[in-house]
Amino acid sequence: HLMLQIEIDLHSSPQKIKVKMVKYSRALIIAAAAVPAYAFTASSYGRRATSLSSAPPIEQIDTRTGKPTGSSFLPQDTIDRAAVGSPIEKAKLAKDGTSAFVDVYEYAAKFRAGEMTWEEVEKADMNTRLKFVGMLHRDKRTPGQFMMRLKVPNGIVNADQMRFYADCVEKYGEEKGVIDITTRQNIQLRGVKIEDAPDIIDGLHARNQTSFQSALDSVRNMVGSPLAGIDDQEMVDTREFCNALNDLVSLDPVTETRGNPMWGNLPRKFNIAVSGSRDDY
Repeated sequence: HLMLQIEIDLHSSPQKIKVKMVKYSRALIIAAAAVPAYAFTASSYGRRATSLSSAPPIEQIDTRTGKPTGSSFLPQDTIDRAAVGSPIEKAKLAKDGTSAFVDVYEYAAKFRAGEMTWEEVEKADMNTRLKFVGMLHRDKRTPGQFMMRLKVPNGIVNADQMRFYADCVEKYGEEKGVIDITTRQNIQLRGVKIEDAPDIIDGLHARNQTSFQSALDSVRNMVGSPLAGIDDQEMVDTREFCNALNDLVSLDPVTETRGNPMWGNLPRKFNIAVSGSRDDY
């Protein structure tokens, strides 16, 4: 992967701007280390300087993860609209949600150490950004507890994964510790607390699953044929396609870790279904 450090001298400004160019998979991102009045964004050719922006400069690289932010893939006019848009869009610009999993681990450590409680978590994190980790909070119905949505391509699970789901929620009791099987071939764990979330995330990743980018403005779970692999009339086995698409949007091609910021900040959710037969089921 290309890492190139250059300096650009803007003749209209006496200030030099250091720009780091990072080849990130197929996209070339320009990350400005210090951007006063000018904003640099990725374009179809990899680099483009835009005019004065009405929105404040956004972080191009999340220093906590070393990954580009989800917003760094957006054109400047989109960022400008988001800056005066809904509270959710403003929250996404204020702090990148695609790295919210870092906050989960930090909050959990503080909870366990008795240094803070869930009531002290920033509201925008609690109710918006943690959705990028698949954690959805409802203030009135389950205060302090989350529904954690996974990504289960084509709805394929095995016995070990099912036992793991059960172990994760059993401690929350019969009323709150519930596992949902959704109409989009997905799994949702209910009752999850932040202090328990890191262990669940680690367990999912060890089993080649994730909860990252399963909610809010992301590409959602990949739906495939419920008869995949057993329909003798199927045209294609949709399981391999669902797995490949899932990895495309939720596996970082550079770090090979879960969470791909390139597809992590869409205007709204994006659902995909793969049909493998002449009849749709």
